[in-house]
Amino acid sequence: MDTTFSYGFDNNSELTHNGSRPTGMNATVTMAAVSKFPRRPAVSALSMVTVGLIVSGVGSCASAVVLAVLVRARKQFGSSVHTLIANQSAMDLFACLAAMLSLLFMITHGYSYDGSDPIREGAICTFFEGSVLTGVGITAEKIGLVVITLERYFKIVHAIAHRKYYRGWMTKVGVALPWVCGICLIVFPAMGTTRVVNGRCVRLGVWPNKAMETVSHQATYLVVDIE
Repeated sequence: MDTTFSYGFDNNSELTHNGSRPTGMNATVTMAAVSKFPRRPAVSALSMVTVGLIVSGVGSCASAVVLAVLVRARKQFGSSVHTLIANQSAMDLFACLAAMLSLLFMITHGYSYDGSDPIREGAICTFFEGSVLTGVGITAEKIGLVVITLERYFKIVHAIAHRKYYRGWMTKVGVALPWVCGICLIVFPAMGTTRVVNGRCVRLGVWPNKAMETVSHQATYLVVDIE
């Protein structure tokens, strides 16, 4: 019995090392074990970029149409909520266009860095491969939703106080606040901590100290958890 087991083991080993195909019962057992875990085809980078461009393109078209309708409604009705929602559509459009620009730059440039021009490569790493512009749009969208929610809350729940104290400059602040917060939370930290290291773009990876990194990450997680 020991001889039979050794013979079967040797045949299985030959399939692994020599590439030969054994015959008989050992061949059936071995092929079943190999076919149990089929190799999954890897998704190519070009396919991912194509899907990203399609999604971003559809989002850009939809946001542009909504923005045009809201701008026209703003001219007719002059409501503050139309202004805030139009600003929200503008942020959606900005995020989609920025994502498309990053994907197109990936195809044309390839995100290769040889150290010939550190300033240009640093800008490409920060704003395109690091997707800083897209991050600004997404962050501004979330803060814009908070602004719209608060404006509607005071408009409906505290209607008398809203009519008495609400001023036009408050709408302008509500429009500018999401953009300013997006720039402060995304652009400034990325510009100071994104570097090209050994030909690779390291986004938000170079911090002066651990405390600054912790504060930045906590602020980012807080904005992400808004939705």
